[in-house]
Amino acid sequence: MKYSIGYIKHNKSVNELHIGPSIENLKGEFEVITTEDNLFPAENYNQILSECKTDYLILSHEDVTFPSNLLEKIEMTITQVPDFGCLGMVGVDESRNYHWSYVDKIVELDTLDCCFLVINMKNRNSIKFDTETFGEYHLYVEDFCAQMKRVNKKKIYTIGGISAYEKPILKEQTESDSMGHHSATVSQRGYCWGRYSEFRRILESKWPNIKTT
Repeated sequence: MKYSIGYIKHNKSVNELHIGPSIENLKGEFEVITTEDNLFPAENYNQILSECKTDYLILSHEDVTFPSNLLEKIEMTITQVPDFGCLGMVGVDESRNYHWSYVDKIVELDTLDCCFLVINMKNRNSIKFDTETFGEYHLYVEDFCAQMKRVNKKKIYTIGGISAYEKPILKEQTESDSMGHHSATVSQRGYCWGRYSEFRRILESKWPNIKTT
């Protein structure tokens, strides 16, 4: 088995609308690793990392939907960039341009958004999510990407062969090539909710010239 899918059990109704049906319909072989929402995300994700025994670990928020052929799309991407560090559905490149996943190309990024992440466990070495510095809800994935790129020297990319959006999937988007981030928190509280700005300053101090969503 090559793939594990990990997520934090946070909101049952969101789970039942989004990630739950996506996993239920997903084709291919994979295992599911979950944690209860009794820790901050970085701690939960480190717990999932410690339990993962497969080559690739997918970490997703509960408000993400993906098609039944997601693993096929990830596999296709891996054949093109086999030595990658992380893949994701949305992130920022070194020129601060935003990129969601595209059907027709793979884009190299500086960091990924925390909503969806594929980790190449063979290239992870000993890096973990930084629970000491990013112990709340912001920028823990962006920091992980920085470790993967700047310490392990492994590149970050979008997933190819698939479109991704921040809104519920529109009728004209086909089930076979679309992912959706149904961002409940952002829609209610905005992008810079909580201590986001403070943690962004911390991230930029730790990793000068880093680009983030």
